[in-house]
Amino acid sequence: MSLLVFFSSRPSPVAPGRIRLHCLAGFLCALVLCGPASGRAVAQPAGAPVRIAAIYDRTGEASVGTGQRDFRGAALAVAEVNASGGLLGHPVELVELDNAGTPLGARQAAKQAVAAGAVAVVGGPWSGMSKAMAEVCQQARTPFIASIATHADVTRMGDCAFRICFTDDQQGDLLARFALLALSAKTAAILVNVGSDYSMGLAATFSTAFTAGGGRVVVEKTFKTNDTDFSTQLAAVAQAGPDVVFVPSYALESGRIVRQAVSMGITSAFLGGDGWGPAMAESGREAISGQYYTTHWHPEAPFPAGRAVAEAYRAAHGESPLQPDAILAHDAVMVLADAVRRAGSLDREKIVAALARTRDFPGGTGTITFDESRNPQGKDVTIMRFEGGQAVFHATFK
Repeated sequence: MSLLVFFSSRPSPVAPGRIRLHCLAGFLCALVLCGPASGRAVAQPAGAPVRIAAIYDRTGEASVGTGQRDFRGAALAVAEVNASGGLLGHPVELVELDNAGTPLGARQAAKQAVAAGAVAVVGGPWSGMSKAMAEVCQQARTPFIASIATHADVTRMGDCAFRICFTDDQQGDLLARFALLALSAKTAAILVNVGSDYSMGLAATFSTAFTAGGGRVVVEKTFKTNDTDFSTQLAAVAQAGPDVVFVPSYALESGRIVRQAVSMGITSAFLGGDGWGPAMAESGREAISGQYYTTHWHPEAPFPAGRAVAEAYRAAHGESPLQPDAILAHDAVMVLADAVRRAGSLDREKIVAALARTRDFPGGTGTITFDESRNPQGKDVTIMRFEGGQAVFHATFK
């Protein structure tokens, strides 16, 4: 069962940053205050807290480092909102829930968030988990904002589902154009993780865009998340000799693939999506040098708001967020707060309508305007390149 953690940045005798745990009696009181799990919120007494749920991974496969950054980014945003007077005269409290790194865990956490009377849910990280959360929130008519889930199906769950990050369609199209134009690639191989919605969706988009741009996909092979030997797939790649190899998966298996490919003498350039990240250095080692991937934010990207959030994160936690998780979670809460203020109401239906009208919001990861599918329109995509075992900024594209 997930642990409910209520975070508030209101001044109190509790030491800064300490999280307050409420007992069962307090939780039951919260249900009474916030009303039933429906699409509307009952009027709250003056000064009663508004609860926003953040659902990320404290445990499970996706939890290595990412969940902590996500929760911290959301908490920083809550602190900013409260420092500016809260929402409509109410302080904000953050309900932190663990999705256990699985769609089932995410579904259970979303149900707990709705039961706790949260006016909205922000969450991630992976698309399968976010789809499960979006489905629950849609049924409960509760706004859901995915901070870092890129699969197109996340916002297809219904009009209550929104997204802060770019989509697989956007990054897949950009990576195909990057391969064709910047790398002068004419042929490509694609290695797909068949156990991942993210991998399959991104592979399909890249393939379509690369072909439409005049390129040719000469090899497409599949693998599974826990695989450690990719010699069969890579033998086909070596025989075809493509200009680029696209591996739309996560850091652990992607790094293993690149390392094994280099050991087999494959010299093609490797490309990845936002699932790679600096963690590739551990699994890919020196083989990752010269390879490219997409990400949502970097300190050298032209987004002043993101640099301000990163500095606040560093001041609070003594370290910088090397990946964009925290900045995206912060953006999700701030976009929500903006929508609540524009709605002038804690009614969930009115918040959904206000979110849909979001235009030119100055987010830390770029300007956010939701399109008719509730995805960010024209979101900036950052290209990173590995050099000397480190991920370095290469360029930013719309």
